[in-house]
Amino acid sequence: MKKRLTIFVAISALLSGCSTTFVEQILEKDYESFYLRGVFTWWEADENYKVKLVDGKLYKASVKLIADGQPYDFKFADENYAPGYDCGSPVGTGGKVMRIDTPALSACETPGGNFQFTPDETGTYDFFIDFTNEETPEVFIKKS
Repeated sequence: MKKRLTIFVAISALLSGCSTTFVEQILEKDYESFYLRGVFTWWEADENYKVKLVDGKLYKASVKLIADGQPYDFKFADENYAPGYDCGSPVGTGGKVMRIDTPALSACETPGGNFQFTPDETGTYDFFIDFTNEETPEVFIKKS
C-alpha cells in the first residue's frame, strides 16, 4: 500500500509539472485579438478598430473624434469581453478621465469601469495599450 501511494505521488508530481508548462503556453495572451471599443464603435468589435502591433508589447488603434465637449467612453477588449481580455479602468464604474500623453493603469481581469476622453479638437487620435507589464497594462492617447 505504501509503495502504491509513493508511485501515485511521484506520477502526480510529474504530471503536474508538465501540465503547468502546458497551461502556461495555453494562457499566453493573444494581444492582437484586442479591439478599441467604445461609444464611437457602439461597443462592437469593429475590424477598423482592431489593435495593431507598434513595438514589443505596445499596440494601438486610431479613431477620428469630434470635439463637441462630450466624453468618449472606451476600453480595450476582445470580441467577447472574455476574462483577462477586457481591459478597462480599475478606478470604479465612473470611469477614469484620460488626458493626452498621460498614461493610466488598466485592469484586464476585473476592470472597474471604462476610460473617458474628451478631445480638445476634432481629429484623429491614437489609443495605445502597453502590455509590457501584463498584470497592469498602461493605456495612453496621442494626437495623430
